[in-house]
Amino acid sequence: MNEQRAREFARCAVVLAAGLPKQFHYDPTPAAPEPRLNPFDPAPSGDDLFAPAMAGREGIFDQGLSNGLAAIVASEWPGEEASKGRVLSASALLKVVQGHVTAADGVCLIPDRHPAAEISPQETTSGTGSIFNAPSRPMSRHTRVDISTLQEGIEASQLARHGRGEGGLRLRHIAALLALDGHESLGMMGEEQQDRLWGAAVREDAASRARAAEYLERIGDDEAARRAEHVENPNAYHPKRNPDGHDLDSCPVCGFEAFVVEGLVVIGDPVGYGQCLVCTYTRTSDAAENEAFADHCASIMSE
Repeated sequence: MNEQRAREFARCAVVLAAGLPKQFHYDPTPAAPEPRLNPFDPAPSGDDLFAPAMAGREGIFDQGLSNGLAAIVASEWPGEEASKGRVLSASALLKVVQGHVTAADGVCLIPDRHPAAEISPQETTSGTGSIFNAPSRPMSRHTRVDISTLQEGIEASQLARHGRGEGGLRLRHIAALLALDGHESLGMMGEEQQDRLWGAAVREDAASRARAAEYLERIGDDEAARRAEHVENPNAYHPKRNPDGHDLDSCPVCGFEAFVVEGLVVIGDPVGYGQCLVCTYTRTSDAAENEAFADHCASIMSE
């Protein structure tokens, strides 16, 4: 059950994280502020409204918070996440946490039960502060549960959820929710984000192939062959002028050697990303990475 809760939390948290302004740093104690995208734009603060155009953000927040807190409480104090066979509400779960961990300024710090010696270097972050780089066991040695901010977020979401007005979720509420992912019972945001990126790359590549096939049908075989015959590689290799260039590759859609390779993803055999000059098929670096990984796995299985 806790794994299911962790996955539900991660799905909700990643959706909400995607709605954060890029200038906003969710870490309550960042090592250094992130640079603004535009120096003339004011940097978002925790008091700013969160993604006002996102439909259902209040429900996503409540679902993520309920699952995240249930997973944490069930892991730390088994059995206290439910009463009379029913899982407690998010507000009640916050009270359970507060009943076990003394709060300071409205924040409870749940200590990591695993000593530092049990943590491998691979389980730590690089210090980038990315919301998707949270380790399964945080370097801070505790999980930050901002009781007051999360409770405020629950109250702010009720108006919209129950048809009594507009929701009032702020950036600080989302930041407090994302901080829960550091608990060892959760820690799936990175995996969920990778799944979303993989799915998006697959869908984008399929759409690009479909557009290219439709374009080929419109221009006809003769025109496609004529274009292929007169293709010139704009990214041809030259030891001085273009040392990072590549030869034209065969296009997987039209079959002509007209695919301009902008770069390579190397996982086993290299797979190029770029665009075909005949049918316009475009393969992104993410799609190339997916294809290279699939080819590599297939090669291993065949051996």
